[in-house]
Amino acid sequence: MKEKLPKITSATNIEDINWCLEENYNEIFIDWFQILAKWLDNSYSVFKDHEKYLILILLVKKTFDYYTANFIQLNWNQFFALKKIQLGKFSIIDISRELNISKETTRRKIEELQKINIIKKTKNGIIVQPEFYSNTFVKNHEIFRKSICGFVSKFTIILCKEKIMKEKIKVELIEKATYQNFSYAWKVFFEMMIPILIDVKALFKDLETFHVWGVCTLNQNYEVQKYLKFNNMNIRSRKDFFSIHSKISKTIGINAMSISNITGIPRGTVFRKLQNLLKKKFLHVDNKKLYYPILKISKTDPFNKLSVLNIKRLSIFINKLLNLTNVST
Repeated sequence: MKEKLPKITSATNIEDINWCLEENYNEIFIDWFQILAKWLDNSYSVFKDHEKYLILILLVKKTFDYYTANFIQLNWNQFFALKKIQLGKFSIIDISRELNISKETTRRKIEELQKINIIKKTKNGIIVQPEFYSNTFVKNHEIFRKSICGFVSKFTIILCKEKIMKEKIKVELIEKATYQNFSYAWKVFFEMMIPILIDVKALFKDLETFHVWGVCTLNQNYEVQKYLKFNNMNIRSRKDFFSIHSKISKTIGINAMSISNITGIPRGTVFRKLQNLLKKKFLHVDNKKLYYPILKISKTDPFNKLSVLNIKRLSIFINKLLNLTNVST
């Protein structure tokens, strides 16, 4: 009986995906911004602290790295059925360096994770306790995983239009591949997400500030899309996207209370983060106390520069997910 092998001709490459993302930026990032926003909302809801969650996913990623290096694959059920996740030994200095968090802050966050019984130190390293996996946590991650699969499936339609792929990949196939190979799929997701979070933290100084700015940006993008539709305008590329955001005269911002309700961040904290964003000229505020972002097309603009790098990271992730699906079907 012949073993069914994946079609090499069906494999995608990073350069084609990167080009397609650049040239179809507006259409693609309407959905991708929403996924990033949902990730931030979910991660903050777990501990009310982005850095604790960032430390935890870095440790879990290291475990997934070990699994992959030793040809171990866990599916969705196998992973969430684990009574504990052995994370092995770790160094506070290494975590601090990798995440660009001070050593003392790293130590304090890890101690806080121990106090709430999320992780536990052993003589062989640390383990993640089963208490971490509440029904709500698992359900939110299942919804999030499926939203990513839906995004990638929708992107294959654009790849077909650009003649990079021959046919769309059904969302069910991507869901099946990420379910069966969950530890690998989430490893490559963390490989993309962790550097993104580190870079935006360096730019905004903390992830809560980025979270607040992201809500303002997502809100403004809704208004830009309505403007484009009303004026029967069609933009595609990343350059056009930043250009329309910088030129549009009509802006409808969002207030501090709405930002707090969306993110779960306390209103007082939101207000302080907004003041910092105003000082850095990352946001504007109108006389109604509504906030909206400042985006520029300049090559030196930090958001423009970061978007180029993040497109490359997203390209690598999508490429690996598509090729994983190809191998799994």
